[in-house]
Amino acid sequence: MTFGGNRFLRGLLTAVTATALGGAGLVLGTTSADAAVGCKVTYATTQWGTSSGGFTAGVTLTSIDESLNGWKLTFSFPGSQRLTQGWSARWTQSANHVVAESETWNGSVPPGGSVHLGFNGTWTGSNPPPTDFAVNGVPCQVILIPSPSPSPSPSPSPSPSPSPSPSPSPSPSVSPSPDVQVDNPFIGVTGYVDPDWAADVESSAAKVDDATAGKMRGLKRTSTAVWLDRIADVTGGSGVTRTLKDHLDEAVRQNAGYVTLVLHDLPDRDCRSLVSNAELHEAQGGLNRYRTEYVDAIAALLARPEYRNLRVATVVEPKALIDLIVGTNTSTGTFPCQQAQQSGVYLTGIRYALDRLAPLPNVYTYLDAANASLAGWDTNFTQLTTLITETVRGTAAGMNSLDGIATNVADYVPLTEPFLPDPNGTVAGQQLIWSRFYDWNPHFDERDYALAMRGALVAKGLPSSLGVVIDTSRDGWGGPGRPTAVSTSLDLNTYVDQSRVDRRPSRGATCNQNGAGLGTRPVAAPVPGVDAYLWIKRPGESDGAGGPILPEGSDRLVDRVCDPKGNLTPWSDTIRPTNALPNAPLYGDWHHEQFVMLVNNAYPAL
Repeated sequence: MTFGGNRFLRGLLTAVTATALGGAGLVLGTTSADAAVGCKVTYATTQWGTSSGGFTAGVTLTSIDESLNGWKLTFSFPGSQRLTQGWSARWTQSANHVVAESETWNGSVPPGGSVHLGFNGTWTGSNPPPTDFAVNGVPCQVILIPSPSPSPSPSPSPSPSPSPSPSPSPSPSVSPSPDVQVDNPFIGVTGYVDPDWAADVESSAAKVDDATAGKMRGLKRTSTAVWLDRIADVTGGSGVTRTLKDHLDEAVRQNAGYVTLVLHDLPDRDCRSLVSNAELHEAQGGLNRYRTEYVDAIAALLARPEYRNLRVATVVEPKALIDLIVGTNTSTGTFPCQQAQQSGVYLTGIRYALDRLAPLPNVYTYLDAANASLAGWDTNFTQLTTLITETVRGTAAGMNSLDGIATNVADYVPLTEPFLPDPNGTVAGQQLIWSRFYDWNPHFDERDYALAMRGALVAKGLPSSLGVVIDTSRDGWGGPGRPTAVSTSLDLNTYVDQSRVDRRPSRGATCNQNGAGLGTRPVAAPVPGVDAYLWIKRPGESDGAGGPILPEGSDRLVDRVCDPKGNLTPWSDTIRPTNALPNAPLYGDWHHEQFVMLVNNAYPAL
């Protein structure tokens, strides 16, 4: 059967695999009574099929009493198993003998330390576990986590579109069953609450009046996404207080049903930004590091049996694909985007991420599909649907590698425009899309855009089960600036400006927007076709340094779109202000003043 992300298939692939480590696992000794036990291997599998099928194996290698400086793990398959894909090691198979050699980033293992790796494989007849694990020629103690009887291979079947939620309140938490088909990973479960975000919220609550503090503290149990902006966010390093494993362990402790992860570390990412803070660069071997040190490390953690009950929604590389369209336009393009397009590094990296994540039964893949402001124009919309389709088709599982799309990530487009419901409407004989603000873009709000993008992708061959998640973290636009009725003006631009919920001077204003507010709280299945509204961008985190002064010792420049005194690129023969808040800290740092504004301007109001 095909490895892939079709949610009907995925639900049936999640057969119960293991009891907890140290529970009912079978412990085997070394192959020689006189051999020193210097290593321990824990081996757990998830398999499917009856007389044949596939399986995913998670391997934990622990050095017991000495450091490993480069390791070679060996074992032999007892049956007809064949290795198809591996991660976090250099995998080879000759006959039934398998070798996994360390990568440069995980070759050093201290005494008592562990390294996590794994692979996908196929089997025929039976799938008995290997028992002759050895490291650098020394046999290891082996702990086998028993696998249940294999589940029969399912036949593909389209999943129905999600039904509207009866209320905007999050669904109550239930214990997710990994062997039950899941079409929408957000239904019936509560999301992970990031303790670091809750602590930032509390830091702001301690600085404001009691009424505002009460509103803030009421948000501390709201689920937000975890952003993996660099390799250290996954594996640990300088400045990282909570690694991916720490987040996953905390999600399990909370009995959370799902966690949202944002993969955001492509080589030369954010190519349209003049001050891109990309960690990796294609010219310096960044694509290989992205694969081995970043994606492989993420996949290895998510494959571990202790997280099998946790549904993991992955938002893959925000704005990358739309940057290849807008950033290579003859009038708006940049040289870094042209280089990224020519090298193919974005497409190659995204396909690799989908190839590694899609086979994992508890992981759901959502590829970024921009937003109405960037991709709403007919030309951009068509190009983006084509580029998404080509990217997904080029993966190992093809169209089945994708569960859905994500829109409005870290942006400000309102969910709906209640007083501008029809882009084809007219004022004094002039169409609304001719206005200075919409500038011939027929997609006025994010929900209509997201559903239109979903429909276009399904028409191009993606599964009918394709879902959408929309980031509503900062698109509320409430407060005193929000219009309460449609304009009565007969001037086109005045009519649009007085009627629109989006209070930005331009839809191209995207950094620390003044006047923005918290949007709809996270909720599952709010309308058919939409899997969830989520808070993907953590409210209160800065989009970028807003000048005029950067922190002492900083080597960063102020991005012009974040400069409150700057202007955006001329649009429709007008120069428009950035609308950015002043004195914003560096990207990702907590911005107290912004959070106060978002709370006060929340819509629905808190």
